[in-house]
Amino acid sequence: MDRITNESNLWLNAVKMEDEGNYLEAFSFYLRDAEGHMKQNSFVRAALSCSCAADCLVKTGALPAARQLYHQAATIYEKNGHYVIGNSVREALWSYQEAYEYYILAYERDRAQKVFDICVSLARKTNPFSGEKEAMDSLRLRTLELESNNLTYTPNMQVSSEIDNAIVNFLKEMEPRQEPHAAPILKRIFGNLERKQDEKSINC
Repeated sequence: MDRITNESNLWLNAVKMEDEGNYLEAFSFYLRDAEGHMKQNSFVRAALSCSCAADCLVKTGALPAARQLYHQAATIYEKNGHYVIGNSVREALWSYQEAYEYYILAYERDRAQKVFDICVSLARKTNPFSGEKEAMDSLRLRTLELESNNLTYTPNMQVSSEIDNAIVNFLKEMEPRQEPHAAPILKRIFGNLERKQDEKSINC
């Protein structure tokens, strides 16, 4: 590990620091790794590193800061779902499931519900007999597990300026970029779902 870990390999540095318990150092490496992968449109790797950075903050008790990164990981996974849905329904469904999980961790209930509806709709299309039930059961089980795990760590409201500045700069670099080719596909697949959601909000 020492031979292959160097300044240029951000992921390996992050893993090494995390294994040694240096969570703030690992957080910094994960964040830089996520930024690099995002610039390369490698959304899954970017989301993974972003969520790992959040995990490191959770271990230090910096829960509010961690939730910002969980939110960002969720949006990246959701973006990847939009990006690949025309080529791989399986990867899209997996990406939406990951997005749902991280929206829950970020306490973004409304966004999580929207992704939940997308997952169920997509599962129903791929497997009309049992896909919807399997997707709903799986996502609800994830919710219970996540809510249980959230009680493990004690919040620490004092976040260093270095962490705060690193997150602010990272989020600026993560400005969402809409994929033009994805819009028609998403409208065709989920158009009815969007209308139902609008009708539900109006009725409420």
